[in-house]
Amino acid sequence: MHSLLGYSWAEIASILAVISVLFSGIYWLFRHGAKVLNNAINIGTYPLQQQFKELTNTIKRLNKNFEEEHEKLQRLEQEVEEHDKAITLHEEKIKRLEETK
Repeated sequence: MHSLLGYSWAEIASILAVISVLFSGIYWLFRHGAKVLNNAINIGTYPLQQQFKELTNTIKRLNKNFEEEHEKLQRLEQEVEEHDKAITLHEEKIKRLEETK
């Protein structure tokens, strides 16, 4: 019968099977532990996540309001500029009328 390092092939196969089962068990323990830890972290940070979502929505809403107010301000500035031009034209007309008298 053939052997390797003094062990028969059946013994070597048994040792490899035991080693693979041990590694599989350790791998499962790590995955399960990581999953449990991740769930605990998610449950603990859920209120914070909700607050971030509300904050994001509030920022979006405020940004939209800011843009609307900015557009209104620009329209108001244009109107003021048009009124300034009209006042300047009226002042020039008044000066010309006073000069002609």
